[in-house]
Amino acid sequence: MIRILIINASPKIKGHTSGLLEIFKREAQKRGAKIDVLFLYHEKVKPISGKLGKKFDSIPKFLKKVLDADGVVIGTPTYWFNVPGTLKNFIDQLTILEESGFLLEGKVAGFIVYAPQGGSTNVLSGLALTASHMGMVLPPYSLIFDDGRKDKWVKDDIKLLAKNMLLQIKAQKDFDIN
Repeated sequence: MIRILIINASPKIKGHTSGLLEIFKREAQKRGAKIDVLFLYHEKVKPISGKLGKKFDSIPKFLKKVLDADGVVIGTPTYWFNVPGTLKNFIDQLTILEESGFLLEGKVAGFIVYAPQGGSTNVLSGLALTASHMGMVLPPYSLIFDDGRKDKWVKDDIKLLAKNMLLQIKAQKDFDIN
């Protein structure tokens, strides 16, 4: 079974970002994926110390969820043309997994950004660069933005993201590609 972790970086459980992630969730489940949802604002994600190059004996529970998943979708609003502080702390915490042997290598990633005041390309660029540097795989339609205009293509692209993530993960498993 394919396991996808949805990471919601919005403080609003029932907000617009959550609605976009729900579209992804329904489509992925319809295609047979097991979904787990992580609300970052419930996790109290702390900033990292900045000390790199050390071995980590234990990792936070929320990072174990990332390790258990075949794929990760991050949904976030933009705050001042960037990611919310909680998401930045989370991304910085991913350094633990990189420093412990590039543990994200081969995981499939997708990003959904809600940016009615702008900043979506800045946020998507930063997320994609970080994921790529950590060895994650970005399938087609993995960088989705919604500027609040209620365009039909946003929902269609989210469904394509679910389809393509599952196909990518299945192909990697079938061919034993990490």
